[in-house]
Amino acid sequence: MKFLKLYTLPLLAAALCGCDEGRIADVVIETARDGMAAHVRVSTEGAESWSKDYTIAVAGFADGNEYALISKNAQIGADGLCDVVLTGIPVEASTVEVCAIDRLRRRVASFASVQCNPSADTIRLEDIAVDLHMSGAIQREIFNTTCTQCHGGSGFAAAGLNLTAGQSMTQLIGVESTKQPGMLRVAPGASDASVLYRILSTTESAAWSYDHSVEVVAQERLELIKNWIDDLQ
Repeated sequence: MKFLKLYTLPLLAAALCGCDEGRIADVVIETARDGMAAHVRVSTEGAESWSKDYTIAVAGFADGNEYALISKNAQIGADGLCDVVLTGIPVEASTVEVCAIDRLRRRVASFASVQCNPSADTIRLEDIAVDLHMSGAIQREIFNTTCTQCHGGSGFAAAGLNLTAGQSMTQLIGVESTKQPGMLRVAPGASDASVLYRILSTTESAAWSYDHSVEVVAQERLELIKNWIDDLQ
C-alpha cells in the first residue's frame, strides 16, 4: 500500500494544479506521412502474355530515370481487374505507372500513367481499360518510335516489311525474310534464328547498306524483343 501512496500523491497534485490554472491543453500527436500514396484501379487484359523475366507492376518513377523508385506487383483478378494501393511513394517521384519492369525494376513498357501530386491525399488512376499485351508493348515502345519511319509509316515499306500497328505481327512471325532467304523474320521460340533480332543485336545488316544495330541500343529493349520471340509458340 505504501507503494501506491507514493505515486498517487504526485498525480493528485498535478490534477489540482491543472484545475487552478484552467483547462489542461489537448495533446496533439502528429504522425508524418512517409511519402505519397496512390490508388490504381483499372481493368486489364493481356498480363499473361509476359514471361517470367518481367513483372506487371504499379510503380513510381522520377523524371529521366527508368528504374522504379518503388514498385508493387499488380494483383490482377480472373476478371482482369487490377486494384492496387501503393504507399510510401518518395517525393522525388513524378509519375505513378502501370508498367512492365524487369528483374532490376527497370521499366521496359508503360501502359498507363498519372502525374504525382504531393498535396493530394491519394493519387488516383481509376476506371480505364489497359492493354497489357507484350506484343502491343513492342509495337508502341519499339516499332512505332523507331521502325515505322522506313517500314510503312510514310506509305513505303522497306524490304516489303510493314511494321505499323495491325500489320507488323502478321508480316513478321513465321514469314520468310526477303533479305535473307531461308530464314524467318521472326522464328517463334528462336530469337537467334530470327532475322529481326539478329539485325538489331549485331552488325549483320551492314552489308544491306544500312546497319540496323544503331536503331535499338537500349539493352532492355533488345532483351524485350529477344524474350518475346523466345516465348512465342
